[in-house]
Amino acid sequence: MNLDDARKRLEELEIAREQLLKLTREIRINSTKAIAALHSNEKFEEYLEKAIELLREVGEYKKYPEIYFSLTHEAFQELVEAYTFCKVVKNEFSYEIELEVEPSAYLTGLADVVGELRRYTLNKLLEGNFSEAERLIDVMKDIYTQLLSFTALPDKLVPNLRPKLDVARSSIERTMSDYIAAKVARLHEDLGRD
Repeated sequence: MNLDDARKRLEELEIAREQLLKLTREIRINSTKAIAALHSNEKFEEYLEKAIELLREVGEYKKYPEIYFSLTHEAFQELVEAYTFCKVVKNEFSYEIELEVEPSAYLTGLADVVGELRRYTLNKLLEGNFSEAERLIDVMKDIYTQLLSFTALPDKLVPNLRPKLDVARSSIERTMSDYIAAKVARLHEDLGRD
């Protein structure tokens, strides 16, 4: 390598960085829109498909590892969260995903989905759909339990997993408490009618 080689590589990296920033921003936007649409009982598929399509484009930038991993993590994490949330709601969830993302983004995206599942579960409780709320709580608990085994890994390998799991645990506990309160309220309503 010489100074000209270094300059050429850095100029190439600067162009790639700008393009990658744009693509990852679009992945995050579409992932967020998919989640919001699902919470609103609107069509979410178009947003999720667009985010997955953008993910394929982002893969072309793996040849720039100097920027690729640092710029893609949050977008990938957001996409995993949206993808998983959609699969859970459709009752098609498994830990096998069809997204080419880094393991750390996969794990932290799974941890983040617990919060979305809490919100969705609360809506089901408001609707009086206790069986669906139970199913969602079970999924939340299973995700949390499965991810606990990864907390022994260094934070550098899976950034922020421990704090995300602390938030997830709190979300699960509060959701279970809300579930019990809603069941008791329903029982009182039913007894009041008799």
